[in-house]
Amino acid sequence: RTRRHTTSKLCGLLLLGCSESIIWTSHSLLMTTKGDSFRWEETAAPIIVGAVAVFCTARILSPSKYERSVTPKYPAPVIFDSDTKEEDNGESDSIGGVSQLGGTLDIRRMAQIVWAKPTDHAGEVVILQQKDFDLDRTIYGSITSPLIRGVQKSRVGVALFWSDAAVTRIREAFSRVPRAPRHDQVLIDFIRNECDFAVEHSDGSFMDHLRFCYEYSFAHFPDKSPRVLLLHSIMGVGTNFFPMSREKIPQLKSMLTEFEFEQIAMFPTMLRVFYHGPMRWELDSMSREQLRTICSIEMYRVIDNAKIVVDADAFWTQLNYQLIHLLDFLPASSWKLHAGDNFLDNFVSMYSILQRAGKMQCRIQFDSTEGTDKQDGQPASILRFLRGALPSSVQLALVRRQIEQFSTAIGHSLQYKIILRGQ
Repeated sequence: RTRRHTTSKLCGLLLLGCSESIIWTSHSLLMTTKGDSFRWEETAAPIIVGAVAVFCTARILSPSKYERSVTPKYPAPVIFDSDTKEEDNGESDSIGGVSQLGGTLDIRRMAQIVWAKPTDHAGEVVILQQKDFDLDRTIYGSITSPLIRGVQKSRVGVALFWSDAAVTRIREAFSRVPRAPRHDQVLIDFIRNECDFAVEHSDGSFMDHLRFCYEYSFAHFPDKSPRVLLLHSIMGVGTNFFPMSREKIPQLKSMLTEFEFEQIAMFPTMLRVFYHGPMRWELDSMSREQLRTICSIEMYRVIDNAKIVVDADAFWTQLNYQLIHLLDFLPASSWKLHAGDNFLDNFVSMYSILQRAGKMQCRIQFDSTEGTDKQDGQPASILRFLRGALPSSVQLALVRRQIEQFSTAIGHSLQYKIILRGQ
């Protein structure tokens, strides 16, 4: 239907351009028959303008150079450990149904869990802009820059429509994934009664995001607690939204292991410090040998600016949690059209750092070469055009500046120190 629709529009505009040229030419000839002198410049001009208009229109509306039948090539689903037992996690009978906390998994999230990787879904998903999307109802509502707000709205204020074939394939594969364990009721009660996760996230509800992070961690980071990613946002996020007040820190700590609390308390700090730039650039510039001599990291906790010091093991584990978290923010398709996407940019960098250091502990497969620049299926809007016209370096710089403004507003220091062995 899309091909026929595009063809009909193209033919209509071609006829319109040709008709305009014919009308102007007939007008010139008519003037000649009435005794006026025939002037080629007056006749040629509309013909040339019409031809250029037709050519430009044909270039814009012509079918993509990519085959519409091309879809991502999926590897074999990940083989999970044979001793991993399926447990009832309170879901509905439908695959990806509602969990204890109310979150659901969409098709993109299911695919990531099944294949332990992000996928450029160009060719099997159509993305449309949501007309009634309200950025102020999301965790990005506190963004102050009008330009960043526009870019962010074009990125997250969208709805994804999947092909039937993709839905069937992904849901069938996901049905074989072992279910994650149920949450402790005490923890559930604390989240529901003592915290505020009512705002929307980048793709659905906050609970959708927490459920994905938890279930991906359970499936592909089995040596570490998945509860870290269930609660990673509870002490702050990248914006100045805090689901829990600092006065409740002792209560939260009493429900967690020492390892879990350290990782959760560090999470919003590492997110801001890494995305801000200087730490990332320092790590990017270090060789494998230098990365492996990291002894400890000093930073400041977002929720109260308390100084925290973590050892190398905790630091590398934290980066693995951060990498899993970033999966949920990557573009669904046409990665090459999103060069200015802060999350994609940080994901590629963090993945490279972990690979180079030999510290990839979780299971994530990533191949940047599968990214496409396919326009088909992308939303058509002024905001998307603005985002495409703005240089990626400018977009990334604006985000880093916004992070700094967020931390300054709450008295949080983005200072850090990487301590190497022997220093």
